[in-house]
Amino acid sequence: MTPFNFFQFFKKSDPKTKIPVHEIPLFSSLGPAELNLIENKIRRVEYKKGDIIYRIGEKAEAFYMILLGRFRVMGSRGETFTILSQGDYFGESSILLGRPHSATVEAKSDGLVLRIDKKDFQELLSEIPSLSLHLSRTLGHRLTAGASRAEVTKMRVVAICDYEVNFEKSLFARNLAAWLATKAKKKTILLGLEAKDQNRFSDRTKDKLPLVEFHTRTHDEIGKLIQEEKGNFQFLRVGSGGESGAGETALASLLGFLIDRYDFVLFDLPAQLSDIGVKALQHSDQIYFLVGDRNQTASKVSAFLKEFKTSFGFTSDEIRFLCCEEQNSVKMSGSSALSMQDSSITPVFSILPYDSAAYSTSAADLPPFVLQNPDNAYSKAIRFIGRELTGKAVGLALGSGAAYGFAHIGVLRVLEREQIPIDMIAGSSIGALIGGMWGSGLSADELEKIALGLDRKTTFFKIIGFRDVSLPHQGFFKGHQVSRFLRGYLGRKTFRELNLPVKIVTTNLFTGEEMIFDGGDLVEAIRASISIPGIFHPLKWQDQYLIDGGVVDPLPVKVLSRYGIKKIIAVNVLSTSEDHTQRYEFYEAKKKQLEDMIRKKDFLSRMLFQMKLRIQKRFRANVFNVLMNTIQFLEYGIAESSAGGADIVIHPVLHDSHWAEFYSGAKFIKAGEEKTREQLAEIKKLVEET
Repeated sequence: MTPFNFFQFFKKSDPKTKIPVHEIPLFSSLGPAELNLIENKIRRVEYKKGDIIYRIGEKAEAFYMILLGRFRVMGSRGETFTILSQGDYFGESSILLGRPHSATVEAKSDGLVLRIDKKDFQELLSEIPSLSLHLSRTLGHRLTAGASRAEVTKMRVVAICDYEVNFEKSLFARNLAAWLATKAKKKTILLGLEAKDQNRFSDRTKDKLPLVEFHTRTHDEIGKLIQEEKGNFQFLRVGSGGESGAGETALASLLGFLIDRYDFVLFDLPAQLSDIGVKALQHSDQIYFLVGDRNQTASKVSAFLKEFKTSFGFTSDEIRFLCCEEQNSVKMSGSSALSMQDSSITPVFSILPYDSAAYSTSAADLPPFVLQNPDNAYSKAIRFIGRELTGKAVGLALGSGAAYGFAHIGVLRVLEREQIPIDMIAGSSIGALIGGMWGSGLSADELEKIALGLDRKTTFFKIIGFRDVSLPHQGFFKGHQVSRFLRGYLGRKTFRELNLPVKIVTTNLFTGEEMIFDGGDLVEAIRASISIPGIFHPLKWQDQYLIDGGVVDPLPVKVLSRYGIKKIIAVNVLSTSEDHTQRYEFYEAKKKQLEDMIRKKDFLSRMLFQMKLRIQKRFRANVFNVLMNTIQFLEYGIAESSAGGADIVIHPVLHDSHWAEFYSGAKFIKAGEEKTREQLAEIKKLVEET
């Protein structure tokens, strides 16, 4: 490993340049020349909580893209329309429509945005056609509601399509619509689109509405064709649009009819993307693309995803790639091989588990499966997707920090007892270990019992042991014993068997690349993420070597953001420089107290005490302290920057502690519990926000 590769792991992030332009979803598909154009026209602007970016009625002066923080979009009476967060943008509607702002935008927390002045933004649109296409598409269906509401409309249009899993797609569409209507209390309509000469929904009792006839029907006539479904959502069959131009106009008009009546419009697209399917995509905000296990890396799937981006202007974060387990893929999910998302395609957003019972309840006269069996794995997947779609999904980022990470258990205990819903966990190092075990079904109380089972006499043998000692050419310990320890609680459990999605962060030793695992054997992924450089051997995976995830991402907030999580709670157990100073002063004061006490003892006691102090002083700067303290000093700077992307940051730190005190779990757990209790009102407010 070259010195350059080593030191690039530990570069502190500058908040003002934390997110490179090419990592922003809106710009992620652009080429180097186009990104260079954007870089030359942007400037980063910081806002403090309560700052007003612009008010209703003011002239549009710029386009804004959120890098860090949360921003509130408000109406004339101060009512909140929506909360925007990292990756969202605003101000474009007023520029494109040439009118004053129809909403006020306020910084809900300290934040950092990219600002592109109006003139520069308009030049970019003319020079980068794909950017113009994307913004035109996202604005298109809103204009059907009238220009005055285009900036603040809350209706979402979602397209659901597939590659060779047509039946599963319609089942998914129906269950998602039912969850949105029943559990999220959102007015939802499912539009079953049929291409020419197609009759996919013959089991429905109502006639289909040909788009070409839309203008000849009154609103009452259209309403009579809308069918009430078991699940509190509504359904409308929509036939071919006829001539291309007429069909496009008719579909826009239909959406204009629906926009004031519904919160969500779901398009169940035909298997083949005919003219009507293409028109629906052009008016959609988001795509759910379903594909089977065996086809998720097929070249045709990649071609579809590329087409969605290039021809329709979708960004990667607007395409939700869903992998449907097939009947025989249950065995595949039990594979122990560690697996990472293929970076060549859009990452898998969620797995739809196979369940024969779900397919048997697909008839129109039965309530959707998600309502009949809410605790089923398939239903839990629908719940996660629905919560993310409605902006209610809550993510928990658990950071690195060795023994300090036992504080995560205290945090989890409070979240459990207060019934705070957690939809996804991302963890690095000890955060990956605690998060993975909790995601497997172990409660906070059970985790505490495991932690308290480690004491001064047995901790070394339970976690490391003499058999694990190695010549330090890769690390002092092989890491086999810690894997055996974890197997005692997790066995061969895979990510697909977890109670909620868990993302585990590791680092490629030779490239410094962050690698996120959410497939295969859970223990192997945890073992990779806790491979502290110099202490544990790296984990060999394929032809790569993986080390501690905390080296490049000690607080994985951005991992949650990549998966669409808008509400993020982060737990940072790393110490600030002030914390380290107080810890040093605490131990110095403690040593002075002992010295004062020992002066009153006999000569032999004083001599033994002085000998003990010399030994401690000599070995205080041992190689383990050198490695861990150096890493944690540098990790804190990265973690502090990452924390800017979270809504709530819990920072439980003790000054009378050491990173290696795995035998002192109780005090760390208590600290995590106390700090979480202090911020509980804030957490509840975040969870309850619309």
